[in-house]
Amino acid sequence: MSWASRRRFRDTRLGKRWFTDERSESTLMPYRSPWRWNPIRGEYEVPEGNRLQGTGEISAIDAYSNRTIFILGATGFVGKVLLAMILDRFPELKDLVVQVRRKRNVSGEQRFFSEVLPSPTLGPVVRRFGVEEIRRKVTIVEGDVNERLCGVQPELLGKLDGKVDVVLNLAGLVEFDPPLTDSLVPNVYGVQNLLELVKRLGAKLIHISTCYVAGKKNGRIPEDTPILGYYPKRQGPDDHRFNVAEELRWCEQFVEECKYSLRDSGTRAIRERLQTGGMERAQSWGWINTYTYTKSMGEQLIAGTPGLDFAIVRPAIVESSMRFPFPGWNEGLTTSAPLVLMGGEGVKSWPVRRDGPLEIIPVDLVAMGILIVTAAVLCGKNKQVYHLATADENPVVLPRLVAFLGMNSRYKHKHKKTGNKLANLWKAYVETQVITVEALEARRDRIHRGLDVIHGALNFAKTILGNGRVGPYLKSLRTTRRQIRQQEQTLDKFLPFMIHNSFVFETRNIRKAVAMLTNNDRTRIAWDPETIDWADYWVNIHTKGIEKWIRPVFATQRKTAGA
Repeated sequence: MSWASRRRFRDTRLGKRWFTDERSESTLMPYRSPWRWNPIRGEYEVPEGNRLQGTGEISAIDAYSNRTIFILGATGFVGKVLLAMILDRFPELKDLVVQVRRKRNVSGEQRFFSEVLPSPTLGPVVRRFGVEEIRRKVTIVEGDVNERLCGVQPELLGKLDGKVDVVLNLAGLVEFDPPLTDSLVPNVYGVQNLLELVKRLGAKLIHISTCYVAGKKNGRIPEDTPILGYYPKRQGPDDHRFNVAEELRWCEQFVEECKYSLRDSGTRAIRERLQTGGMERAQSWGWINTYTYTKSMGEQLIAGTPGLDFAIVRPAIVESSMRFPFPGWNEGLTTSAPLVLMGGEGVKSWPVRRDGPLEIIPVDLVAMGILIVTAAVLCGKNKQVYHLATADENPVVLPRLVAFLGMNSRYKHKHKKTGNKLANLWKAYVETQVITVEALEARRDRIHRGLDVIHGALNFAKTILGNGRVGPYLKSLRTTRRQIRQQEQTLDKFLPFMIHNSFVFETRNIRKAVAMLTNNDRTRIAWDPETIDWADYWVNIHTKGIEKWIRPVFATQRKTAGA
């Protein structure tokens, strides 16, 4: 991270609270900052000699030896990286039980060996150990978190009873604003089924949630905030207005009312009402969206289970891999991928805060964090909540990310050989800029008014020249409108993270867990967000990864949709 970048962040309102002694004692860093000024390179860095040495209170290698781990949600983006990393870093593990959902006539086991194992994520592991060794180590269990006992069959439960040491749950719906029912089923009811399974197996639990259950907040977000009864607008420990059981009853009643009142309007009308109603309810309590609202309810169900030995892992915004399985691996049109693609297509104006970081974290760092927490849980030395984020140790401010988007766009269009030459020239030399929400709305209004004028002129021309000559232009205009609406909707979904709120998630607990590892452990699982060079990561790893792995999928989806 460059000196200029750290200085710019330090001079902001949030940076002053972070870098000065005006912070309360509870927010002070629990260790001496590893950053040191390198006068030769002209930037801050973490010298190799200053890396903390492990105390050896936890031996991850011993913790994983001859253990059995049950994973749910291993077919997702984070899940596949975690699965590959477990197999790669801890061959001492005895058994790995992986749940995979059936898809129509394709069994869970067939899906694993035809879809998951051939994934680029698992490639290095397959080459290292071979398919037969993985087949011996991994047991595929067919089921679904949305079913009782997560769909695990009784005879298999009998075989696993008392033999599973820990259950890792990565299952859930990662979509910001789905219909309320779509989010409740995996994120809340699915957790109820998960708890039933964990109790039946007699295992410990590690549940993957999200940092953003914090809701609409600014500043530092601690890890020790009580889970039960939490909602973002809570007025203190004596505020007991939010109760997860009562909230679930409200949700169920709301769903039934929607279905009854709109029974003659069709399924689409019902789903639209469930979508807006879910967002309204979430925001009334202070959550950003339906996703974080339901994830928080799932956390509270776990925290309210008597006698359960658990840890909740909360990653920030998960992005492309930094190192494992290789730099730039990404999957799915999620997190910042739509924004990077928009930037690559020449979007120049971005509404972001000038004084706050964006909490992003590479997926392989998330996987390592989960493995560290798992070792702590297996050794009985865990905390209940772990944030996996980067701004606490190595913040990257939003205007700098906008500059990175501009660098990528200018380079791409400067060397582009196809398309409109004038448009490519404009995109290659016009700088990106940070704008306010008000400026964004005014610009949108001007664009739509201009499109309305063009539409009116084309319709008038159609009456004179006929549809044959004007029709293609009208079709092109409809495509342009649709693409603009998609960009607007994407930006609107990200505004809570880019301008309305500014988060710094404390990561004390994961640092403490890392400090307890042995030095041998830390050669296998390294938690080192302080070493990320954000310019190199964003421009040379993350952006290139999205262009390689995500853009072809995005282009296919747009083509299918008729864009």
